[in-house]
Amino acid sequence: MYGNNGNGSRQSYVLIGGYPVKPIYLVIFGVIVFGLLIYLLLRFFNIGLTMHFSAFAGVLLLIANLRELLGTGYTQRESTALLNVLLGAGLICAWLAQFFVLFWLPALLAVGVATPLVLNRSGVYTVYLTMAQQAIDRVRRTLVR
Repeated sequence: MYGNNGNGSRQSYVLIGGYPVKPIYLVIFGVIVFGLLIYLLLRFFNIGLTMHFSAFAGVLLLIANLRELLGTGYTQRESTALLNVLLGAGLICAWLAQFFVLFWLPALLAVGVATPLVLNRSGVYTVYLTMAQQAIDRVRRTLVR
């Protein structure tokens, strides 16, 4: 079917999922995958900006937990948990940004949202909680209609 009925040299095909594919396309695909792997490895070892970002997030964690360490009665566990989750998400996204630059946006957003929690935990936590409850109510009203 894909040969030339015995006239001259026959083109060989590789069947992948029942579809005939020329071997040159497999070679081209292999070269692209190999190039992508090399690119990702080079991005992985280029961590200069990521280290600065991680240092900033670590300083925020220390500042936020200093009151609990000193034993002040001002603590509110939920706000600290929210802060730690936001900073953890920022660190993970910053690490992923080594591979794909677009992950810087959620990383900066998570740390940006966490920064006000360091300065005024109870007030900001209440505002964040109210905003989340309002957003859930809006989604619920939109989907229940």
